Amino acid sequence: MTIRVEIRDGDPYWYLSPDVWVVPGDDPNGAPGTPIAGRSAFVWAHVVNRGSGAANGVRVNFWWADPSGQVLRGNAHPIGSAFADLAPDGQPGSAQDVLCLVPWPVTLVNGGHECLVAEAIHAGSSVPFPPPDAFNPPSFIEIAQRNLTVLAPMAGAPTRMLTIAAGPRADKRAVVTVEVGGRLDGRTLGHLGLKGLRPGKGEGVEVGLAPAAGCVPEKGPLGGQKLALDVPRGTRRAVHVAVRARDPAPDEYVLVNVVEHGADDRPVGGYGYVVVRQGKEDDR
Repeated sequence: MTIRVEIRDGDPYWYLSPDVWVVPGDDPNGAPGTPIAGRSAFVWAHVVNRGSGAANGVRVNFWWADPSGQVLRGNAHPIGSAFADLAPDGQPGSAQDVLCLVPWPVTLVNGGHECLVAEAIHAGSSVPFPPPDAFNPPSFIEIAQRNLTVLAPMAGAPTRMLTIAAGPRADKRAVVTVEVGGRLDGRTLGHLGLKGLRPGKGEGVEVGLAPAAGCVPEKGPLGGQKLALDVPRGTRRAVHVAVRARDPAPDEYVLVNVVEHGADDRPVGGYGYVVVRQGKEDDR
């Protein structure tokens, strides 16, 4: 009998998991959406047992972190935990939506735009103990991240800050890049309150990266599409993201990914912005 407990990664962007979501407000059974700074919210994860044996007493841990590329345990904050008993694969009860009963007090930092991590720990889990500092969801089926927010760009708005962190033992060389375009899982769109929107091509969306904060200009350069950073061990550096866009069509969204690459050019993390028409983000 095998036990294989999974929280799905996003595809192709693994840090955009469709199986981790937020319900803003005081009712955990309310409509999913985007967290609101200064108010509490509840976090859920969809957990599946793909093994032939029952997985009892699975502990699901929930974390939040400031918007980041690679998310480390050392810069993440635990929200709480929940437990689930999962039947063998293909049987009723092999998949469950698991609620973290501890409310998440959404901070005013970054306007409530944060990263969320869920991990399902059980006997025989592939996650070693003690676990590595980097959550590294692509290496562990039990771990998934949701680094995603909805954005309606406005000229004059502040740039969005992402954090690039180095672990306590080694300096880091990181390269951050921008990708415009792509498609989100329909489940993810539903969790954002954007069900029915289709992906746009993104011709009217411009994105720039800079090491310093600023405001998005109405015209002129925004910054580069690629930014290299040297981060001393145990410290963080900021990347500021400027997004300027003509309004997408009312039924469209444009996906923007800001991706952190490691020394071998492999993506080690990222953050997604869902660009929508002005006012659409208030309809959710």
